[in-house]
Amino acid sequence: MNIDQQIQQALNEETKEFQQNNERINANPFKQMKAGFKGSMKWIYIQVIFYSALFFIGMIYCAYRFYHEQEPKALLAWAVGIIILALFTQISKLWYWTELGHNRVIREMKLLELQIAQMAEKQEK
Repeated sequence: MNIDQQIQQALNEETKEFQQNNERINANPFKQMKAGFKGSMKWIYIQVIFYSALFFIGMIYCAYRFYHEQEPKALLAWAVGIIILALFTQISKLWYWTELGHNRVIREMKLLELQIAQMAEKQEK
């Protein structure tokens, strides 16, 4: 077996493994999230989820204080807190889900590149 055949065999195995992994990840969003934590941006994803949870907890606390408050000034302050923390929560979630979409597009592009390389190689033969 010459070096070209060994390279071709290794590429075929890599392509099959990548396709199987891609199909498994695309099955549901939870698997996409899990795959995101294996990449190079996992610490950023962890921080975004952590801060999003903090914003949500803060929003719940503001809502609790809002409903137990009597003075109009304090009611307004707690309402503003609820609105701002709700916006921060939604912005962080939106960013995270957009990143998951980017990761999915990148996986699909890699798969497409592998398929094009295989087709080009078949045409050369």
